[in-house]
Amino acid sequence: MTLLYVIDTVSFIDYFDNIFGRYGNLSYKARNIIDNAFNAYSGLIKLSIPSVVLVEIYEKWFSDEEFAAKFYYEVYSLIKTSPNIEIKPIEREVLENLIKIGGNLTDHEIHDKLILSSAMMMKCPLITRDPEIIKYFKNTNVIPAIIN
Repeated sequence: MTLLYVIDTVSFIDYFDNIFGRYGNLSYKARNIIDNAFNAYSGLIKLSIPSVVLVEIYEKWFSDEEFAAKFYYEVYSLIKTSPNIEIKPIEREVLENLIKIGGNLTDHEIHDKLILSSAMMMKCPLITRDPEIIKYFKNTNVIPAIIN
């Protein structure tokens, strides 16, 4: 059985910490899940990257052509050639789930709510360290699990 996970922006950046020039703070479990998804010979784990993750990275990290080229060749090319990785567009059901999110996430950043909405649509665990999303999950159980 193949397991599907959604990843948020901070976890994505932490996984590729060498590209972003910061120390990644992923748990062993989260890193292992992502490693397995990038392993082309393992079909046991699939990773879904909501397109908004890449939009947020572009918005906050793309400051020059050197970084853009580095990201393309060392990250995006890897994603494109990985059969177990998908970039998920914002679909109607994601927007419908976005409207349902309330509680402590009412005023939370839209990128994060769209990522959670994607996990809700796919009914799969979310890889995140965001304390507000973790708190929301504990109060609502809108997805099967949080991996942090």
